[in-house]
Amino acid sequence: MLKPIFNFFLSDITTKTFGNVTAIILLCAFSTKPVLANVPISFTDINNDVYAKEIQEAVQTGIIAGFTSNNTFRPTLELTREQMLSMVINALSKLSVSPLTVPHDPPPAAGNLLKVTSKPYRDVKVTRWSAAMIAWAKLNGIILGYSDGTFRPSQIVTRAELMAVLHKAAEYGQDGGSSSIGAKQQAVAFSDISNHWAENSIKEMSAYCGVASPLNETGNAFSPNLAAKRNYAAAATLRMLNCFKR
Repeated sequence: MLKPIFNFFLSDITTKTFGNVTAIILLCAFSTKPVLANVPISFTDINNDVYAKEIQEAVQTGIIAGFTSNNTFRPTLELTREQMLSMVINALSKLSVSPLTVPHDPPPAAGNLLKVTSKPYRDVKVTRWSAAMIAWAKLNGIILGYSDGTFRPSQIVTRAELMAVLHKAAEYGQDGGSSSIGAKQQAVAFSDISNHWAENSIKEMSAYCGVASPLNETGNAFSPNLAAKRNYAAAATLRMLNCFKR
């Protein structure tokens, strides 16, 4: 997603250490609204998209932004790990589960902006736009890196990986992770997830307000190893957020 542009002035600076990560908490007051608030939702490239309505709601909610340069959403663009994390954290920031500790993009109109001062992973510089979110997700068990010490922020995410992260996020959203997510509806009997490493997460997220759904909303195949695209990722993340309210 596009990195937002905003103006702010600092009202206070504090530091806090989370494990091996030292963070600077900037208490900010913003003089302008985030760019996301002004993004049109009548994108020129989603009229025929099966997720068009959910895309519009996701943008209005502040989960994801479009591309203001040409008023497009680019629904079939494949999602990267850091982009996925940005969406998920944006959704979690809408909940009442310790909102001041959830660094999201863009930040709230007034609140805390988390800036890391040491690398959360060896391939994530402290100056990277997603560094704070990656550090926060690591500390809260939303998504972890790889055994070689990397996070690989630009790596494309599969649909199965998206469900695994949304499952962790849903658990976190239930009082900070102290409760299981529980079933809200009948799970879909997907034809292609048997013995897949993410089978349980996919099944549970299917029963969790239909977060996991068939590819392009047709048939009974989930296609877990296909790349997750912006349209479905926006819809699935929105469904997770809305499911907290049911």
